[in-house]
Amino acid sequence: MKHKQLAFNIAANFVSVMVSLLVSLLLTPYIVANIGKEAYSFVPISNNFVQYMTILTVAMTSMTARFVTLSMHKGEVEKAKSYFSTAFFTNLSIALVSLTAGFFIVLFLDRLIDIPQEILGDVRLLFIFMFLMFFVNVSTNIFSVPAFSVNRIDVTGMVTLVSILVRLLVIILAFVFFPPHVYYIGLSILAYMLIQGILNYFFSRRLMPALKIEFRRFDLKLAKELGSSGIWSSFNQLSTVLLTGLDLVIANVVLGASAAGVLAVAKTAPMALQMLVNVVPQSFAPHLTILYAKESRDAFVAELRYTLKISALLTGIPIAGFIVLAPVFFRLWVPSVASNELVVLSILTLGSMVASFGLLPLLYVFTITNRLKIASMSVFLSGTLNLLLVLLLLRFSNLGLYAVAGVSSVLESLRFLVFVPMYASHCLHIPKKTFYPSIFQNLFYLAVLIVVYFGISSLLNVSTWSGLGLSALLMGVAGLLAGSVVLMKSADRARLMKRIPWIRRR
Repeated sequence: MKHKQLAFNIAANFVSVMVSLLVSLLLTPYIVANIGKEAYSFVPISNNFVQYMTILTVAMTSMTARFVTLSMHKGEVEKAKSYFSTAFFTNLSIALVSLTAGFFIVLFLDRLIDIPQEILGDVRLLFIFMFLMFFVNVSTNIFSVPAFSVNRIDVTGMVTLVSILVRLLVIILAFVFFPPHVYYIGLSILAYMLIQGILNYFFSRRLMPALKIEFRRFDLKLAKELGSSGIWSSFNQLSTVLLTGLDLVIANVVLGASAAGVLAVAKTAPMALQMLVNVVPQSFAPHLTILYAKESRDAFVAELRYTLKISALLTGIPIAGFIVLAPVFFRLWVPSVASNELVVLSILTLGSMVASFGLLPLLYVFTITNRLKIASMSVFLSGTLNLLLVLLLLRFSNLGLYAVAGVSSVLESLRFLVFVPMYASHCLHIPKKTFYPSIFQNLFYLAVLIVVYFGISSLLNVSTWSGLGLSALLMGVAGLLAGSVVLMKSADRARLMKRIPWIRRR
């Protein structure tokens, strides 16, 4: 892997995610102020319904990049072409069936969830746009595979950035020139997905012109191979829904639209932060896949362990920063609904990231090695326990939203600390304790960051956006310095410097 490509991958993804994060954080208080937190709660709820429908499609979409990439790098170009076309036509068929299911969901929407009558029409339009977005996404996501296969994640990042800017433009025009409606959010996301699909198609033709959509290459046997390999991804998606995808729906149905609105606002920042945390492991994924295709296990494991260090170094900083600055952030961001409850709910939602922030690259091991069955069953077990425990706590305790937000974080933390590192080691045929030194290092690093950040916050006494920005900047620098000492050896630091092009040129 060229040193500069990783830096470009991370930088492009980081910029696109930061823009998305800023758009979300800047627009949320405006949208809440114009349409209310109850109406806003239906935006993530509609996303949840799309997530439910994804269960039907992820079996095919999740494994396409793996099979195409492995085939190309093994010199099996004709087979890669067949995988590509087979995946496209299968995805299109599934998307059409899913769109039909979406029609009936919209038709009976007010019987499925609690919707105030005065915004029922708006919410229905929101769901229509979201289901159309889902159709476009499933039909066109195959065109992002070539960028993955040639390790050009920077291209994907740039495409995402342009799409986000289009989404922002649609939202601004809609809210400035027309009366406020919640379905503008769905319309903007549909525009985002259309632009992303078009640009991905254009770049797929540039990066890998050999991969074309040809019906004659559709192969039912390959469709079955993709589906059978990816069926556990569908099962994993179902399990994820049980673990984290039902919280807003449960809050809406059991506690009401107003409580769901509070939880929706509380989850916005952690969800944006999760996108940011995913940037680093996503940037390494193509290289790890290519390395595995070349059948160099020792090199693969060494690169994986290095990836864990980089992921922990870069992702621990925003997580610790949010934990320390959350009270000030909510007072500045959404003063109309800011409260201690909002802060606690947000940190509870963030809880699982404390355990997983440096271990996310291990999840790619299950996909790369095609060992998804046991991994998916672990998520299903956690998801089932989450659903049962939340319903029991809502019935027999007064925890309310705290139960909805907290139980899944506790269960996910246990899964990441116990199951994920051990099963990843099993898949790679290495000792079960291989990744535990990294886990202990990560947790110690995060504890150091939190202590240092509380010190910085106390010294600056943050109460304004400028003070918040200054604190974040100082925390970022302090975090990098602490991480270079706690997590990395001198060889790791030297290697990191070589991967930063503008330092290498000096």
